[in-house]
Amino acid sequence: MKLVLENWRRFMAEETAAFHGYGMEPEQMRVDSCNEPGSDDEEHGWADKQWSREDDGHGCPDFSNDRGIGMDHPDVQQAVQYLDNIMANDDTLIAYSRGGAIALAALSASRTQPFVIFVAPAWHEERGWVQGLNNPTYSNGVIVHGTKDAPVPIWHSAQLSINTGMPLYAFAGLGHVNILKHKTNYESPTRLYNPKIEEDRIALEQMVKDKTSAESV
Repeated sequence: MKLVLENWRRFMAEETAAFHGYGMEPEQMRVDSCNEPGSDDEEHGWADKQWSREDDGHGCPDFSNDRGIGMDHPDVQQAVQYLDNIMANDDTLIAYSRGGAIALAALSASRTQPFVIFVAPAWHEERGWVQGLNNPTYSNGVIVHGTKDAPVPIWHSAQLSINTGMPLYAFAGLGHVNILKHKTNYESPTRLYNPKIEEDRIALEQMVKDKTSAESV
């Protein structure tokens, strides 16, 4: 039965879902699957065994704006459940800002490992959204960030790139909100940093050392 299920999921059409940022609704991510009806549960859209892939119109998770949360918080719990029950390994997840922190936490506990586009991920302890993300290792994805991002400085993504080996696609002049227009169209950046190339890794390390921010680029 397990093999049948895996084969069934493998041949299903690839899906794209999104984890939204602070102060947003899922629909604001402008991803088709997030426009579908989700749960109306009072606690941030999460209920035990809420997410089932057999359901039509499953929507995307609706997170809170809580800060300093742990793995037992409803946001992380529903993210894990969504990854395990809705997404497949060949699907794509767009994780923006606070949603990037939620994704990193959830992926550490999920059976499913989709391709993730981290857009201006607010994972660093300076932002304080999710506890215990000091050394993330998830590597199946890319990072997209604007050089003029004031709320989440680009050096946070430089550090994430170094830690995980994911490439960093940097867009000159873009801030925390307008970088979203490159959430899927990210392959023509102003600068691409590949941490597996020595020259790029040195540049990333320098960004972290200098704490490169919107004011310094």
